[in-house]
Amino acid sequence: MALCLALCFSINATTLPQHHHGKVNYRSNKKCLESVRNLVKTTGVASVVSAPQESLQKGNWVKLICGASFEDVVDVRNLSLVYTLAGVDCIDCAADASIVNAVNEGIEAAREIVYLRKPWVMISVNDDEDLHFRKAEFDPEECPLDCSRPCETICPASAISLQQHQSTTELSHGTETLNVLKGGVITERCYGCGRCFPVCPYDKIRMAMYTRDAAATAELLKRNDVDAIEIHTGGRQTAPFEGLWNDLGNSTGYLKLVAVSLPYAGDSTISSMNTIYTMMEPHLPCLNLWQLDGRPMSGDIGRGATRESIAFAACLAAVKDKPRGFFQLAGGTNAHTVEGLKKEGLFQTTLVAENSKDNRSMPTSLASSHALIGGIAYGGYARKIVGRVLSSMRSQHGLVHIEDYPEHLLQALANALDLVGTVKCYDPCT
Repeated sequence: MALCLALCFSINATTLPQHHHGKVNYRSNKKCLESVRNLVKTTGVASVVSAPQESLQKGNWVKLICGASFEDVVDVRNLSLVYTLAGVDCIDCAADASIVNAVNEGIEAAREIVYLRKPWVMISVNDDEDLHFRKAEFDPEECPLDCSRPCETICPASAISLQQHQSTTELSHGTETLNVLKGGVITERCYGCGRCFPVCPYDKIRMAMYTRDAAATAELLKRNDVDAIEIHTGGRQTAPFEGLWNDLGNSTGYLKLVAVSLPYAGDSTISSMNTIYTMMEPHLPCLNLWQLDGRPMSGDIGRGATRESIAFAACLAAVKDKPRGFFQLAGGTNAHTVEGLKKEGLFQTTLVAENSKDNRSMPTSLASSHALIGGIAYGGYARKIVGRVLSSMRSQHGLVHIEDYPEHLLQALANALDLVGTVKCYDPCT
């Protein structure tokens, strides 16, 4: 498939305009946008993409994770636009009104280019301390000038920026000018991966944990442009989850999907999942999904990062008393995840469904069975392959809307389709 997309893109790329600083060539942009529409059409996105709940049933559900702590509104908007065109079923973002607005703006901008069904918008919250809900912090003025700055190099989100400045200090005998470092962590871009923490040679970096406010979350859920919530929980103790669930009250009644994300915590994991479902069930008015979180925020590292999520899925497949709901992989997912699922015999493998809430709102033709693994959520890897294009565009044009520079949109979309297509099984050469 990668080859097919590369061929399709290379054909379209011959029509791309040369960049002219300070001037937008609207005629060329119009031609490029037509190339974007053609790419979506020839890939077969519209013919393959179904309602999100049907994708869960079929096992070809794809979720984009913008990041529970990633709050760069421009990048979130552009990522949402690109992956809407690529056919994702859901876009997961930080539980912040401005970020929700950015996601919805990106979705609508995409649908103005090519009319596709809307992906669900999901917000992520936590019931206690969680790796996804933290930010790096340090005082750059405490950093030695001769530091090699490994934190800048290792950050996958370009969320650390340091520059040398002159600082003047008033002394009793006059003034003294010193060179100091300024900048530090760009808070809205940091999503808490933690890779900077161990590489600092002077142990200056700390991690600030936080928990999303339940009352503010409940208000967000009542918006008509929020469709789902994901609750991150540790999986070992269920009391924090119960507390948050109760605090959300009737706000979950506005939703189409409630997801619970948790890591594999050994033999007690399935028992904890069943306990959590028992807590939710009396006030669960919609579909529910379990996010099997393998190795958090690591999909962009390399091939092996996806092993833990696949191992989690394999453990679940072997259990008879599975918790009710759909299952989706996350944490380390990347271009190799589908291949790993196929090796385990878990990719779009269909099971007979019980008469449960799994089948709520499903077409009759799908109600008797569904895939064991409903789909895959992509975070760090999905952001990386499109982020390279966004970074290039930002360096050339500043903070802009990607549809205003369709040559970049075309490249970003080709990358996104290549990833989403592994699950959706697009055929761009037909």
